[in-house]
Amino acid sequence: MINRGNWKSIKAYLAYREKVDQISASTINADEGQLKHLLLWADEVPFQKAPMIQPPLSEYLKGARLDGKDKPLSRAYMTKIVRAGIRLFKWLRSNRRGYKAITPTWLATLKPPRTSIGEPKFKAVSFEEICNMAQAPANLLWEMRIRATAVFMFLSGIRVGAFVSLPLTAVDLDSRSVKQWPSLGVRTKFGKHATTYLLNVPELKGVIEDWDQLVRSTVPEDGYWFAPFNTLEGGFDIEVASIGQYRHVRVHKDLKRWLESVGLPYRSPHQFRHGHAVYALTQAQDVADLKAVSMNLMHSNLSITDGVYGVISQQDISRRIQGLGKSVADQQFHDAKDLQAQLDRLEQLMLLSLERSGSLQPDMGELPVIAPNYPLDRLSDGQLQHQLEQ
Repeated sequence: MINRGNWKSIKAYLAYREKVDQISASTINADEGQLKHLLLWADEVPFQKAPMIQPPLSEYLKGARLDGKDKPLSRAYMTKIVRAGIRLFKWLRSNRRGYKAITPTWLATLKPPRTSIGEPKFKAVSFEEICNMAQAPANLLWEMRIRATAVFMFLSGIRVGAFVSLPLTAVDLDSRSVKQWPSLGVRTKFGKHATTYLLNVPELKGVIEDWDQLVRSTVPEDGYWFAPFNTLEGGFDIEVASIGQYRHVRVHKDLKRWLESVGLPYRSPHQFRHGHAVYALTQAQDVADLKAVSMNLMHSNLSITDGVYGVISQQDISRRIQGLGKSVADQQFHDAKDLQAQLDRLEQLMLLSLERSGSLQPDMGELPVIAPNYPLDRLSDGQLQHQLEQ
C-alpha cells in the first residue's frame, strides 16, 4: 500500500516546482509520472527511511512498468526517474524535517541499473541522411515546406515546438541567426531566451534559402516561417495570426508522409536535433567549440550536452582513437620539454572541461588551478556564431 505521507510530499514538491521554479505543466506531468515509481518503490516505507528500503531503487527499476508491458524501461527513462528522485529527496531534506538520513553520500548511490546490452541505440539524423533529404524531390508546396523544415532543424538544432512558432522576423539567413525569443512568441523550453545560429553547411543552405524567399514573398512579416496553408483555396493562409497548441504534430505527420513517399526512413523531429548536436560535436576542435555547441542548443551547461548528445558510434570511436595515435606520431617535438608542454596543455584542457561541466569532484586530489586564455562562462553572440562557422 502506498504511504500517504509520501504521496503528500510529492504533491507539495510538485506544487513548489510549479510556483517557485515556474516550470511548465508538461514538465510537471512528466515529473509526476516519474515520481510514481518512487511511490511504488517505497511502498509503505516513509521517504524519511528511504536509505533502508530494499531492494534498492536500481534493482526495482529493472522490473518497473506502469503500462503492463513485459520489456524493461529504457535506460534513458530509468535515468530520468533517478534524476527526478534525487531532486525530490534534495528538496525534502532542505524543506522538511526528519530527513537527516538522506545524505549526499546516499544520494550518490542512486543510479539507474547497469545493463548488459551492447552499443546503445542512439537515434540521430546523420549528415549523409540530411544530404539525401535535401536532394529528394519536393514538387508540391507542402513537400517543399517539410523538406526545408528537415534541413532547418538539422542546421539549427531547434526543438520542434520552438520551430513551428518562429515568426519570419526571428529568422535571418544572411547572418544565419535564429531569435528564439519568447517575446516574439517563440515557444522555447522553460521559456528560455537566446539567439542561436545555423551551421554553415553549403550543401544544405540552398533548400532553406529557397523556402525563405518563397514564404517571404507572400506571407506578412508577422507570419510564420513554417507557414500554414489555406486548405480550401490552396497556397498560404496569410490571415493566420496564431497557431494552436499542437501545431508541432503537423511536422511529425508531414515528415512521415514525405519521407515515405521519397523512399527514405522516417526520422522524428527530435532526431534532427540529435543529428545537429552529434555533427557539431564531432567537428569541435577545442573546449570553446564545445561550449558554443552547448549554448547553441540552449543547454545550461556542458554536462547536459555531453550526457544527452555526446554519443558517438563504435565506428567513430575506432576512427578517432586510431587518429589520435597518428596525430601524435606526425607531430615534431624538438625535445622532451616540447613533448611535456603538449601533454600539459592537453591535461589542462581535459581538467578545464571537467571543471566547467561540473564533473570535477572535490575528492579527486590535488589538482592545478587552470586559468583559461578564453572566457567560457559566457560567449557573446558574435563569438558563438564564429565558433559555429569554423
